[in-house]
Order: sequence, then structure tokens, then C-alpha cells
Amino acid sequence: MRETGDPSLYTKAEDLLDRAEKIDPRNAELSATRGVLALARHDFPRALEHGERAVELNPGSAGYYGIVGDAQIELGSYDEAISSYQEMVDRRPDFASYGRVAHARELYGDPEGAIQAMRDAIEAGSPVGENAAWAYVQLGNLRFTTGHLDEAAEDYDRSLKAFADYPPAMAGHARIAAARGELDRAADLYRRAFDRMPLPEHAIALGDVYAEMGDRKEAERQYGLVRALDRLFRANGVNTDLEIARFYADHDVELRTSLEKARSAYEARPSIYAADVLAWTLYKTGDHKEAQRYSSEALRLGTRDPLMLFHAGMIAKKLGQEERAGEYLRQAVDLNPHFSVLYDDAAADALDDLEEGRAATTGGSG
Repeated sequence: MRETGDPSLYTKAEDLLDRAEKIDPRNAELSATRGVLALARHDFPRALEHGERAVELNPGSAGYYGIVGDAQIELGSYDEAISSYQEMVDRRPDFASYGRVAHARELYGDPEGAIQAMRDAIEAGSPVGENAAWAYVQLGNLRFTTGHLDEAAEDYDRSLKAFADYPPAMAGHARIAAARGELDRAADLYRRAFDRMPLPEHAIALGDVYAEMGDRKEAERQYGLVRALDRLFRANGVNTDLEIARFYADHDVELRTSLEKARSAYEARPSIYAADVLAWTLYKTGDHKEAQRYSSEALRLGTRDPLMLFHAGMIAKKLGQEERAGEYLRQAVDLNPHFSVLYDDAAADALDDLEEGRAATTGGSG
């Protein structure tokens, strides 16, 4: 699935696991694979259940603790997840465990530490070529988030060398092109990524680039594909509430549905990212005080994510908290002034408004 983007493979995998269970229901690898499948489908309570079952059956296997930790991360149980990841690293410091260390460090606001851990993962190596390509993409994404676009581009190039025409790496290059204002190139790269791996995230990004280019017709065509793909993923057991809620909120469509899905997603997976999406949908629907409550929850680990900081800044601005708004927006822009095709101009404009307001106040008092 990670190589093709075809969600029907989840259903086929589940059929095989059902057959395997009839042969040996107490097989630890069966439980672990069910856990991996549940993670992929965003069914995190079930993933935790299967992961813990795998650990119970074979507590010596390092990888099983990773499944448990991944589920705990998505369920907002961060202390427990860190413990699970530590168990995994202690048993086997390898590609998989270092990759999880990188994610944990990113969540806790340590992108430099995350970059080092991802380098350790790459150095540890993996027998699967796609894994190396994936790791380079994650490394590039970390660098992009912190505004190091040239280094990110180098990582995406390395990913493409490890796995030819790897769609996530092409999408990474597309995001850099969009950040640099090279919209035609960004559109071409996103099209190529989508053709090889028709994921909603690629269709959304391509639609946003077309919108930035002023081609509303083509943008709306891509957004229509997002809805069609969402139906396909749901038909194959994937819970897409969080992703579709963010898509609707970002594009100011079906906002009531967006809020319903965001609440449902947060209830099912109360992670900081679910809290952030819920905060943004509440902002878009006008409930700014409740939005700030969830935005604060989203930032509780100290995560340095420009988009989350932008959300927090815009919510605070709407509530008249100018100093707080300026602090969040400045952090977002300082990390990466081109963090989003949709919102980088909005962030800069909001900062200008706040600074003009402060200048007017200072001038008036003088």
C-alpha cells in the first residue's frame, strides 16, 4: 500500500489474516500484523489491542513495542508511548526504532534531535529499498518544516535514488517548488506523484497549487477527486475523519460536517494533531474560545510545527490577544515563511496587521 496507494490491499491483507488465524490463532506475528493493519486504517484502539497481544505472546520481539507505541501516540498517551519506544530501542536499536525516536523528538519540539535520529535510522539501514526512500523523505520533511529548503531538496533527491520515481519524494520536491513560487513545476511534480500514487493528500496539494495559479476549474476538479478517494478509502476500512475534516476546514466547505468529523476524530484519537484540527474547525465555525482550548492542547508538548503555530496565532488574534497572537505567528514564520501555499501569505498579513496596530497604539499614546 505504501508503494502503490491502493487501499484495496488492506482488505486483501485482512482476508489473508483471517485465513491465517484459522491455522494458528495464538501466533504473535498474526497479532502484530493485525496491529499494523489497524494502524494503517487509523483504528488505533484496535491497533493497541493487537500490539499488546503480540507483546504478551512474544515479549522479546522489539518491533511489537513499536506497534504499541504508535497506537499510544495516536491515542494521545505520550508518556506511555515514549516508554514503549524505549523498550523497542533497548531491545534492538535499528532502522525501525530510530525512526520512531525521530518522530517522538519531533513531537516534543526537538527537530534537530529528530533529524539526528532519522540519520541514525538511515545509517542502520533496511533490507527494503522503499524503507530507505521513506526515511529520506521524513528527513526532508523535517528540514522543510524548519525552513531548510536546500537541504530538504537534497534529501528528496537521495530518496529518489533509493527508490526511483518515489511519489512522496516527488511531492516533497513539489512542496519546495511551491514555496519558491515555481508553481508550474510544483503542479507538474504533484501530478506525477498523484499518477503513481493517487492519494488524497496529493490531490489536495495539486488543487491548492492550481488555486494559487488562478485556475479554479482545475483546482475544483482535484478537490472532487479528494471526495472520490475518500469514499474509496472508507470502503476499505480506513477512518478518514481527521483528514477530511482538515480538508473541508481549509477550503471553507461543508463546515458543519467538518466540525462533526473533527469531533469524531478527536474522540477516537485524542492526539495533538486531532486537537489541532478540531481547534481549526472550531475557528472556522466561529467558536473561538473553544478553539483556543484545543489549540493549547495541540501545543502542549512544545511541538514546533508552523501550521499548528499559525492556527494558534490566528485564533488568538480573533480573540483580541495581540501579544499572544504575534508570538505564535512569529514563531511560525521564523520556522518557515513559506510553510503553506494556503496560509503563508495570511500569516505574513496577520503579522503586519498586529505590528501596525502596535505602532498606531504607541503613536497615539505618545
